[in-house]
Amino acid sequence: MTSDPQRRSAALSMFPLLAALAALPPAAAAPEPRSHPADPPSTVAPGEIAPAGYPATDAIAERLAAAAKLAPGRGTIARIAVSREGRAIDALLLGNPDMSRRMPALLLVAGMDGVNLGSTEQCLAALEATLRDHPELLESMRIYAIPQANPDARAAAIATRHPRATNARVVDDDRDGSSDEDGPSDLNGDGIIARIRRIAPPGETATHVVDPVDPRIVRPANRDKDELATHQVFAEGGDKDLDGQLAEDGTGGVDLDRNFPHRWPEFAADAGPFPMSEPESLGIARFVRDHPEITSAVVFGRHDTLVNFPDTKDKDSTGRTPVAYLAEDHAIYRDFAKLWKESTKIEKSEQADLAGSLVLWLADHRGIAAVAANGWTRPEVPKPPEAKPGETTPGDAKNGDAKSPAPTPDTPKETGDSEQSAWLALAEKVYRGGFVPWTAFDHPVYGACEIGGFAPFLRESPTIAQARELGTRTAPFIAALAAKRARIEASEARFTPLADGLAKVEFRLSNTGNMPTVTEMGRISGVVPPVIVRLVDPATGKGLAPELVLSGRPVNRIDRLPATESREYTWIVRLPAGGAVDIATSGPFFDTITRTAKGASK
Repeated sequence: MTSDPQRRSAALSMFPLLAALAALPPAAAAPEPRSHPADPPSTVAPGEIAPAGYPATDAIAERLAAAAKLAPGRGTIARIAVSREGRAIDALLLGNPDMSRRMPALLLVAGMDGVNLGSTEQCLAALEATLRDHPELLESMRIYAIPQANPDARAAAIATRHPRATNARVVDDDRDGSSDEDGPSDLNGDGIIARIRRIAPPGETATHVVDPVDPRIVRPANRDKDELATHQVFAEGGDKDLDGQLAEDGTGGVDLDRNFPHRWPEFAADAGPFPMSEPESLGIARFVRDHPEITSAVVFGRHDTLVNFPDTKDKDSTGRTPVAYLAEDHAIYRDFAKLWKESTKIEKSEQADLAGSLVLWLADHRGIAAVAANGWTRPEVPKPPEAKPGETTPGDAKNGDAKSPAPTPDTPKETGDSEQSAWLALAEKVYRGGFVPWTAFDHPVYGACEIGGFAPFLRESPTIAQARELGTRTAPFIAALAAKRARIEASEARFTPLADGLAKVEFRLSNTGNMPTVTEMGRISGVVPPVIVRLVDPATGKGLAPELVLSGRPVNRIDRLPATESREYTWIVRLPAGGAVDIATSGPFFDTITRTAKGASK
């Protein structure tokens, strides 16, 4: 993953980008490193390493159509964008098909890259299980799913059997005047694009060492232990442009999960020329803008904010924009993290840098309670089966046998990289073909070297069986998260006649849900439409004339109503005997609620 040498303040770009989004035409209606071992997703047999078994990009449309049939009459597929290579990016809209009805919505997004292929399957499997087990959710809310946000990266990864994070934008990565001319390739013809290691020639910089305990491991030199680097490591490939670098300018250019405005890493080669520069990321942004009823979101992929909660209150250089989540919203996200662990029993997960990610743009620019879910990481090496009662293991004394137990071998020495050691053990015992033995190769440019290493996707993505299992385990979390939302209730209006044709009108509005109407960051950003309470003339349907309102505001704006809190209103109005006034409450995620205050007839 490309490093982020400099972070640009999101606050400086937030408002111009919002203005640009507002000017866009509406979307068509119709609608790297691993460090934490973890418990295995389950006892499910993992099967072959990805991309084996993963459906092609075209098959995702069929899955979406099948998912729509799980909610008869309530599923609509909408085209939200077309990728740079012409592939459709579709959203499944589930719930009441009458879009004039306002209901809270949960957004699910996956397939942001071609690295964690399991994210699309995890999203779809979770969605399917949720629809089967909790069809009642669609009575009071909607669910929107975009399971394949970057179809070009997915198609390339499956076709080449090599992970690719970026879309198909043509980029001159090495700035030599040619684009996409020198990418990874299968030099030795073994069907796998692996890694190259070689002893650094005199005068060139070495970065890695071959581990003295297990020579299969090549790792960065440990300077704390005074190790001297001896080797260089590259992606398998040639030097087609003869610039002295191997496979440095491959196909594709922009990582969508680094192309969103929040902390956009502007100097990173894979972040795009500007935020939302890609049709894929812009299509998602347009869809979100056009659906202000979205109150919460889950982004499946290589990021994680549920197990690895970004517990930071830091802000950027402006002192206004949070690095991750706004401190005042931490309670909400901690509650989500607890819900994830309780629902899925997953307590360890991969994670990646969040700069420029979709999840932070949703949370910090759009005011949506958004989280990133992964759940995938290195499983534990299976333990050997325990001996049954009465059985003995070799060397044990039995039935009075006077033989002494066989001497146990010395404890194996630890390597300099325990994570790679654990993956090697898994490759030996669980994943067939998980490690490609280092084999001597005469490189056409670099000469004597070795090709081998971990197989592509072994460490980057779950297998298809594991992804489905993750999706099944994620479904209870989706259902529980959907149930956590604001619920607006309006009291009956109380009408008290006063002297001289005046009357007092009293009204209470409550949030009986377990979430605020908007996050605090959403209130600050101001992009979420507020809840409005207004006095309306029932005869005309228009706002009550200001001269008839002697006390109290005829129009009241609620930017944020916390959970379990209420707002009470009192007006003094001038009405004829037997007159009436309506109190209309409107918001982005519920239909207008009208209560009528009416005096007694003569």
